[in-house]
Amino acid sequence: MLINNVMPNRYHSVAILLHWLMALGLIFMFASGIYMVYGDITKAEQYKLFQIHKASGVIMLWAIMARILVRILVTSPAPSQSISSSNAKKAKIGHVMLYGALVLMPLSGWVMVSASPFGLPTFVFVDWIEWPHIPGLARNKTVETAANNVHWISAIVLILLVFGHVAAVLVHKRVHKVNLLTRMWWKNAKN
Repeated sequence: MLINNVMPNRYHSVAILLHWLMALGLIFMFASGIYMVYGDITKAEQYKLFQIHKASGVIMLWAIMARILVRILVTSPAPSQSISSSNAKKAKIGHVMLYGALVLMPLSGWVMVSASPFGLPTFVFVDWIEWPHIPGLARNKTVETAANNVHWISAIVLILLVFGHVAAVLVHKRVHKVNLLTRMWWKNAKN
């Protein structure tokens, strides 16, 4: 929201909180996803980790939806004037791709779980909330395989996008002498 027609110099506090919580969540999701598939663990430990991973995926889906809602409803800072219009356009495309991958990743996981031949429920917050399966997909191996492929491909794409996102912040700091991190933190730091 514009207050007194003044463009904000940083993102809204809720957007900042969601950004950093989702960054931590992604680290956990990537680590747990790799470990539960390739780790040397018992089937019982793997089952527990799958349940935690699925529940965390639901939370990540809620978080990205909240992040998109905040992005729509609250004015974001304008691109830095030190950055060229072509770089600002690339940043916008990068952000759209990040949001897309952040939505696709948990959705493909949800489809995969819904179509699984095992039909195991997903509980969020231990046993408090049972997350429903998508109707009409139960025990559909073809859909499960396709969703699994999309899940892995979107994970790889998301990792690349995150590295690109971090690299862009570092390049802007070094090359353009613009500290973009101050826009995604609660307190303005010196450039």
